[in-house]
Amino acid sequence: MRHFTDEQLFAQVDAATEQDADKKIVAFCCNWCSYAGADFAGVSRMQYPPNVNIIRTMCSGRVAAKFMERAFARGAAAVLVAGCHLGDCHYINANYQTKKRVEKLWKKMERLGLNKDRLQLAWISAAEGARFASKVKEMQGIVDKVSKKEIEKTMVAFSPKGK
Repeated sequence: MRHFTDEQLFAQVDAATEQDADKKIVAFCCNWCSYAGADFAGVSRMQYPPNVNIIRTMCSGRVAAKFMERAFARGAAAVLVAGCHLGDCHYINANYQTKKRVEKLWKKMERLGLNKDRLQLAWISAAEGARFASKVKEMQGIVDKVSKKEIEKTMVAFSPKGK
C-alpha cells in the first residue's frame, strides 16, 4: 500500500518521538474505525490530552511488533494500538492477528520486567469518539506515572542493540 511501507511507518514513529518522547502516547489507529473515531472526537470537540501522536494505518493488522517496539526504543511513554471491534474488521479478521501480536508483546514486556500497561489495545468504532478520548485520558494517567528509569530500561530492551 502506498504511504504505508515499513520505512514510512518507521519515519512517522521517529517523528512522533523526536521531542519529549517520554511524555508521548504513540497511537496506531486503523483507517476505517479507530482513526475515524479519533477524528469524530476532534470534530466533536471532545477534550483529551494533546500529547497523543496518531499514526494512521489501513488496518490494525498492519501494526507489526517492530513498530510498537520502535516507539518504545525511541522513548515513548506509552503505545496504543486501536482497531475495529473484533468481528467488524474491514480486512476480514486481521484484528485477531493484532490481538495475538499485542498479547505476545505484553508477555515479552513482562519477561523483561517492564510495565505492560504502557502498551494498550483498544477496539474503537468510527462512532466512538468518546471512547477514543476516554482511552487517551486513561493512558495519560499511565504516562504521568511512568518513571525516567522505566523509560530508559524500555529503550535499552527494545533498541536494536538490546535484542
